[in-house]
Amino acid sequence: MLRDRGIMENISELVDIVLIAIGFSLAIDLYRLKHVLSHIWPENFVIFFIYLLTWIIGSNVYKVYQSRRFMSAWRELRQVLKAHCFAFALSMVLINLYSPILLRNRFFFYFGALVVTLTIGVHIVVRIILQAWRKIGRNTRYVLILGGGSAAELYLQKVKNNPQLGYKVIGYIAPTKNGLKIPYLGNYTNLESIIRMNIVDLTVVTALITEEGIQESIEILDVMGKNVAVLLDDIVTKVARSRPVDFGGLSMVMYDSYPRRPWQEVGKRCMDVILSGIGLIVLSPLFIFVALAIRMTSKGPAVFAQDRVGLNGRAFKIYKFRSMVINAEDLKAKLAHLNEMSGPVFKIANDPRVTAVGKFIRKTSIDELPQLFNVFKGDMSLVGPRPPLTSEVNLYDSKHRKRLAVRPGITCIWQISGRNTVDFDEWMEMDAEYVDRWSLWLDMEILARTVPVVLGRRGAS
Repeated sequence: MLRDRGIMENISELVDIVLIAIGFSLAIDLYRLKHVLSHIWPENFVIFFIYLLTWIIGSNVYKVYQSRRFMSAWRELRQVLKAHCFAFALSMVLINLYSPILLRNRFFFYFGALVVTLTIGVHIVVRIILQAWRKIGRNTRYVLILGGGSAAELYLQKVKNNPQLGYKVIGYIAPTKNGLKIPYLGNYTNLESIIRMNIVDLTVVTALITEEGIQESIEILDVMGKNVAVLLDDIVTKVARSRPVDFGGLSMVMYDSYPRRPWQEVGKRCMDVILSGIGLIVLSPLFIFVALAIRMTSKGPAVFAQDRVGLNGRAFKIYKFRSMVINAEDLKAKLAHLNEMSGPVFKIANDPRVTAVGKFIRKTSIDELPQLFNVFKGDMSLVGPRPPLTSEVNLYDSKHRKRLAVRPGITCIWQISGRNTVDFDEWMEMDAEYVDRWSLWLDMEILARTVPVVLGRRGAS
C-alpha cells in the first residue's frame, strides 16, 4: 500500500532470485555451446552462490524492494543498478580470494550481464503492468480522510497526480466543511456510520493528533480493525503496531490493525492457492456425486450462491452445496422466533428448511467444499473468520467489525471451539483474537485441529 515492504515486495525479491538462477543457467548453456565449461563446471557454482549472497545484501542496502506505488521508474532502475554494482564489485573480491582463476575467463562477466538484463527487464514489465492495472480501476485502495486544511489538500494532490498509485479518496470527515473538492461526509461523530456504509481500506489523519475527536476516532478505528495512517507532526503520539512510511515525500505513520508479517502473508496465499487447487481436483468426483444427489432429491440448483461480506466490507458471492429448499430465504422470517443464537445471527438446530441430503452434507461439512473455489479466486482464505451476511453486518457493534479486517475463511477458531454451541459475543471475541494473534503458524494449527472436528461432526448442524 504505502512505501513499505509488504507481500508484493517479498514476491519481487523471490522473482529476482529466480532470475539470477536463470541467468546462471543461460550462461552455463552459452559456455557449453562453446565447449569451454566442461572441466570447470562445478567451480562455477561458487560464482552463482557468491553473487546471489552479495545481491541479497546489496538489494537490501539500497532498498530495491519498496512499493512501486511510490517509487518512480527511474528511482527503481537506479536502485537495481546500484545493487548490481555492489554485488558485482563485492563478488569479484570474494571470488578472487577464493580462486583467482575463476575471473580469468569471461564467464563471470557474461553471467553478470545476463542477470542485469533479466532483472531490469522484468522490473520494467512488472511496473508497466501494475500501473496499467491500477489506472483502469483494479487493485484500488479506498481512503477516508480525517481532517482538512492544507495537509489534506497536499495529500489529495499527491493522489490526483499519481493515478498509478491506485488510491481513491471517498471523502473527508472534519468538524466543519472546509472547501476540499471531495465529498464532505460529516463530523467525527459520523465515523462509525460512514465505515458501515462504505468500503474503507485506509484512513488518513491529516488533522493534528491533539485536535478534539481525533484520538477518539483512532480508538474507534482500532476497535473496528481499520488501518490508520497519520501525517506526522511535531507532537505525534506513539501508537502500538505503528511504523514510519513515506507517501511520495510526506512523512506518515502507518498504524496496522493486526500483525504484519509479509513473508508469512505470502506463505498464506501460496498455501491457499495450492491446497484449494489440489482440493478442487481431488474432490471433483465427490462434487459431481453430491450435485447429482441434490438435484435428484429436491428442486433447484445444486450449488447455492449467496452475497457475503469480505475484507473491509467488500461484497462477494460465496458458493455452497444447496442444503435447503429453494425458498429458504422466504421462510426465514416465519422462523425467526425459533432462532437459537444470540446477536444478529440466525441458527436453528433442526431447521425445517433443510432437505434430507442437506442434513447429511451439513453434518459432515461437505456443503462448504465449493468454497475452495472462493479460496482459489482470492475472495476467501482457508483460515479466517466466517464471511457474514450483509444483514448481519448492518447490525454489528463497532467491535464486531474487527473480524472484517482480514480475509474471511472456511475455518477459524470458532469452528474448532464448538461452532453452534458458542454464543454470538464469544464467537466475535474468538474472531477478534484471531485478527490480533494472526500468524501462518496459527493458521496451520487451526487447519490441523479442524480435521478431527469435521470428522467427529462436532458442533455442526
